[in-house]
Amino acid sequence: MLCKSLVTSFLVLGLTFTPAIAAAGEGAECVQDKLTLQTVVDKHLKALGGKERLKAVKTLLLTTVTREGDTVTTTHVQRARPNFVRHDMDKNGAQVSKVFDGQQGWIVEGSAAPQRMDKEKNTMMAESAPFDDALLDPKAQGVALKLDGVEEVNGSPAFKLILTRGTTTEVRLIDQGSFLEVRRTYAGIHEGKAYTKAVTFSDYRDVDGIMLSYRTQWEADGKQGEKIIQSARYDAPIDASVFRPGTPRS
Repeated sequence: MLCKSLVTSFLVLGLTFTPAIAAAGEGAECVQDKLTLQTVVDKHLKALGGKERLKAVKTLLLTTVTREGDTVTTTHVQRARPNFVRHDMDKNGAQVSKVFDGQQGWIVEGSAAPQRMDKEKNTMMAESAPFDDALLDPKAQGVALKLDGVEEVNGSPAFKLILTRGTTTEVRLIDQGSFLEVRRTYAGIHEGKAYTKAVTFSDYRDVDGIMLSYRTQWEADGKQGEKIIQSARYDAPIDASVFRPGTPRS
């Protein structure tokens, strides 16, 4: 396969790179810093715990504390294959739950009856609900993938992966030393308005054979926030009923 960007090389950190492009599901044969797109992805997945381990895990339980300005939110997260999600949040004393039952997103405020999410919010939750990360199977999740050079993050070079789905573009920066993700940016349209969000990942820890970032910081619309994982467990038993919108929080 000819590299479409072969004629466009550029200088980054004193090295010359040629962008290597592959559509979702295709191999990347154009070499960038002696590594193909597929090699970068494979090394990243290996650093996280390996494809076999990532695909074998069935559930994830998380407890997180998020701080954004004066708002403190404690969230209990339950996830299960293939795309079931429940977030039970205590936000400055107010209780809110968000549930995705595999097809429809729901929101429950306090003791009120569950309400269906509107079309846009449901689409956003549906896109984030798959248990497997998009890099495990981009084609299955409708993601186009591209390797687009190297950027410096905190003084260290990182491979730049671009993931595109519809009108949303996501950039992931993979550290060249650890092959763990250190930064991610999002750009898209939400409620008719363009948005951008930048996220940094740090404090990786081994949780049941999978590397997980325990500290996430972000900046969006001039606001900054931080999320710290308090506890994490893979393959914990989860009753399927928790993904029904009418099920009370545990």
